[in-house]
Amino acid sequence: MNTVCETATIPVYVINLPERTDRKAHILEQFAPYREFAPVITAACRHERGATGLWNSICNIVATAVEKEEDVIIICEDDHQFTEHYTAGSITAAIAEARKLNADVLLGGASWFYDILQVNERFFWTKNFTGTQFVVLFRETFTPILEADLTEQETADKKLCQLFDNILLMYPFISIQQEFGYSDATDANNKEGRVLELFRNAMEGIDRLRSIGAHYRNLPPPEDELPDLYSITIPTYVINLPERTERLAHITQQFENRPEFDVTIIEACRHEVGALGLFQSMRKIIELAMERDDDVIIICEDDHEFTPDYSREYLLKNIIEAHYQGVDILSGGSGKIDQAVPVTENRYWVALCLSTQFIVVYRSFFQRILDEPFDRTVIADQLFSTMTGNKMVLYPFVSQQKDFGYSDVTPVHNERQGLVQRMFAETAARLDVIRQVYTHYQSGAHLI
Repeated sequence: MNTVCETATIPVYVINLPERTDRKAHILEQFAPYREFAPVITAACRHERGATGLWNSICNIVATAVEKEEDVIIICEDDHQFTEHYTAGSITAAIAEARKLNADVLLGGASWFYDILQVNERFFWTKNFTGTQFVVLFRETFTPILEADLTEQETADKKLCQLFDNILLMYPFISIQQEFGYSDATDANNKEGRVLELFRNAMEGIDRLRSIGAHYRNLPPPEDELPDLYSITIPTYVINLPERTERLAHITQQFENRPEFDVTIIEACRHEVGALGLFQSMRKIIELAMERDDDVIIICEDDHEFTPDYSREYLLKNIIEAHYQGVDILSGGSGKIDQAVPVTENRYWVALCLSTQFIVVYRSFFQRILDEPFDRTVIADQLFSTMTGNKMVLYPFVSQQKDFGYSDVTPVHNERQGLVQRMFAETAARLDVIRQVYTHYQSGAHLI
């Protein structure tokens, strides 16, 4: 049975188990100062699996909204807590703006996110998130939610991510979760302090991404006129073991008839720990590049393979423009990235960038590589990612790894055939979505 607290502008359905009187008192106190909300306490659906119970509760609420022909609703869990960033009446403007941006879902806050993009000063787009303590749903989402099935491995937030492409997150957050010391939906959140830590980390992460976006946005634009790209050659150092003749033949063929690359084959350093041998080979290349007074080089492993998107103009243009932006490393393609921030349609700042089969390294980074301490546990791509914040990846990729069926550096690639290609494909798919969203919002929504 539903209890209507007062009539106001926006219907808010609060999910609560009747015996959780402490949570009910808390949530009513949260909404008491604000007349723009009409909170309705809705009895939660019981299920042995808490996440399923939550989804069933959401579906019941949506079914009620359909019956009442409501245009927009807020679904709230009873642990929602307003932050200091919420001001009376501001939700109305936020909902109106989200509606103009054709949002499917609007979140008051999230405890975690994966793939996120700043849309304007108020909103971030996200593809994956956790945290359903304050969710705005628009009429267009009602039918897809009611028609969806939740598997035993899924959660409500994961299902919303699967169903909808345009999920917007308010920032600063207006909502976090109050810790009550237990959670029915997420067992890991029963650890004291974990929930608040997750929200704090999420907010700090967004602040970092905002700063990165502002940094690149405030840099002076690259020079309008690029040098003659057909007069440029890039010193390119290819790592190869002499007995790996099949790899040498492959990599030689890759650079054939591509005069923009001045190729030098470097005999790989041998070590029982393959990753350490690779890093020593890279140091060897950096030392040689410094002797030759190179300004920018390409370090290439012998399993590099050009993609159909490669062109001389595309690569060289981005190498030059990235230099103007103070980049230390530009990756031609990656099997794994962390958060990505579009700098241009084809260059993305990344928090983490794995794979070193084709990396552009600038002089600014040479000495730091040589000075960096290392031991037997070193993994070059991970180390480079921690050494500098000035790193980018090209998309579409110009490089991927050819699977030769064995790897000295990554043992798991020897056990799982096709893993390399799947990783590159999955990373490309992620960047493709970000690129589409970037292009979409750039046209008229103050995208950063």
